[in-house]
Amino acid sequence: MNHEADTEFANDTNPAGIRGWLETRLPATDRAGVGWATAWFFCLLFGYYHLRPLREAKGFANGSDEIPWLFLGSFLIMLLAVPVYGTVVNRGRGIGLVHRVYGFFAVNLLVFFVAMRIEDPAIAVWVGRVYFVWLSVFNLFVISLMWTVLADCFRSGQAKRYFGWISAGGTLGGIAGSEVANRMSDTVHLSFVPLIAAGLLVLCQYCATRFVQAIAGNAADADTASDATTRNLPSPDDDTNREKDSNNESDQAGTDTRTKTSIWAGVQAVFTSPYLTGIFAFLIVIQACGTTIYCQQGDFIRAAGLDEANRFALLSRINFWVLACTLIVQFFGTATIVRKLGLAWVLTLFPAIYVVGFVMLATIPSLAVIVGLVIVHRAAAYAIISPSIQVLYTVVDKRVLYKVKSFLDTAVVRGGDLFSAQAFGALRGWGWSLAAIAIGFVPLAALTCLIGNWVGRRQQRLGKER
Repeated sequence: MNHEADTEFANDTNPAGIRGWLETRLPATDRAGVGWATAWFFCLLFGYYHLRPLREAKGFANGSDEIPWLFLGSFLIMLLAVPVYGTVVNRGRGIGLVHRVYGFFAVNLLVFFVAMRIEDPAIAVWVGRVYFVWLSVFNLFVISLMWTVLADCFRSGQAKRYFGWISAGGTLGGIAGSEVANRMSDTVHLSFVPLIAAGLLVLCQYCATRFVQAIAGNAADADTASDATTRNLPSPDDDTNREKDSNNESDQAGTDTRTKTSIWAGVQAVFTSPYLTGIFAFLIVIQACGTTIYCQQGDFIRAAGLDEANRFALLSRINFWVLACTLIVQFFGTATIVRKLGLAWVLTLFPAIYVVGFVMLATIPSLAVIVGLVIVHRAAAYAIISPSIQVLYTVVDKRVLYKVKSFLDTAVVRGGDLFSAQAFGALRGWGWSLAAIAIGFVPLAALTCLIGNWVGRRQQRLGKER
């Protein structure tokens, strides 16, 4: 079997009709695995976009007053959760890990269901704060785990073909979850939202199990079962062996390997390379702009005087339109847009959204403007800018790639959220109006357009040199 053929989108034969088109792009042997993976992501984002508007509905009760501290709590809990998660992974990977992590979070959701039924206002406030922080950690791990499982099961050629389909399935799940959440806000007590999400996590586990079974079936039928192509996730019975192998590898690697993969090595690499320093500057400023918009959204929603149910409904509608716009862009092809415009122009135009948005907020400060800005910038971020940023890393020296990306994805992106939220809180505390904060960010966003253009052009030059 020639596995190089998997990197292509067409075979030597080209059958006519819909069946031939489908067979070319999704062979019968892969359909079950892709179908269950798509169902898994659909259910996961369906549940998440039930939970997300509830987080904002509770977090925005006091506008932006508490958001800086909630971001701080989220950051600290994430730092504590990462080593705990690593310990859980060391006990065994594969479908057993999926059941352990998803089962743990499902139990958490049942606890939130009971806690949100308590009518004491003082308790309700703290339940909302804990839930806000919890969801940030939940989202980080359950989605990351799913993509890790898929990357472990699909080979490179399959991933290039199918991950876009699976992502679109997740977007559809988010749209469906947002619409259902919006419709249920007037008829069902919001405490039932965690209960529904817990059921969806159980359904995710079923889809994950069927996905693994489909991959295992392909492995059993393949001529080259020892190839990475046919590897499947281990069953829970294999966890002990995987743990022993992992420990042996760690022993052989020694202290030197751990030092080389330290996050401090990533820091040093970033600030000794003008290109990586440019990426750092670009990421830190767009995170600051995005977090500022998030905080302003909270203040405008508080000023509107909406109760929790109406806040939940509004935020569900916002999520619906964000994901609908994302799906439209994905349908027309993110890769096509980036190729037609060029990476430099994509990275220039995205910060321009913030320039226009902040000017509008300064001149027409209203809930309608902030809602429109949230929809546009989040949809553009999901559909275009996130994949474009990943392209920037393709020209980074492989010897430092993992160190650099680890630093930029965690300390810079998550830390940028934290510190920009704290800065926003400080400006509000000093008496700055929302309009004043918005106009103050215009020069910063405009500077980011120039940084993005430089980084994009630099990436193109480095790509030609490789």
